[in-house]
Amino acid sequence: MKILNIIIVMSVLLFLSGCGKNDKKPVTEQKKQDATQQTNTQQSNTQTSGMKIYKISAVEESKGEKNVPEISWDENGTKVSLAGSKGKVLFLNFWATWCAPCKKEMPELSEINTELKDKDFVMYGINVFQRGNTTIEDVLKTIPVSYPILDGNENVVKAFEKASGAPMDGVPTTFIVDKNGKIVETLVGSRDKAAFMTIIKKYL
Repeated sequence: MKILNIIIVMSVLLFLSGCGKNDKKPVTEQKKQDATQQTNTQQSNTQTSGMKIYKISAVEESKGEKNVPEISWDENGTKVSLAGSKGKVLFLNFWATWCAPCKKEMPELSEINTELKDKDFVMYGINVFQRGNTTIEDVLKTIPVSYPILDGNENVVKAFEKASGAPMDGVPTTFIVDKNGKIVETLVGSRDKAAFMTIIKKYL
């Protein structure tokens, strides 16, 4: 009977010592994980603070057929407008926070912007048709981009509809403006990088 009791006690002790073995990581492994989490947090904060988001403050309808409307915004106390990009090819991508195809093409748009940064080329993302609780910041935290984002409104949409001569029925819609300030392409729906690059290079 005593032998049986000893066996039972030993079995219980072995069970308890093995329980939760994988729950607690070795100190060195735990430190590595903590350091990784800290790095990820710092990167996330850097991306958040590095977002280039500007609220459009003024919209002027275009003065001629196919002329790009004049929109302006404030950057750190300085007024900036599309007119400042005259002589360059403008790539204006209208998107919405709830639009899955819009968000899907953003990484490739970012690549295009980076590759053409030394050319006569300027890219802006223009957020419109806002609805729901998802903000521009929410999207850019998960999909950081290399180009500035302009926070648009209904007046911006109407100005581009009038200039292009067609309603903006959906997003993404991309306008390509040549070096003379004329809207030369209206691309409705998403495209891949190769398709965009083929069109852009016609006007560079």
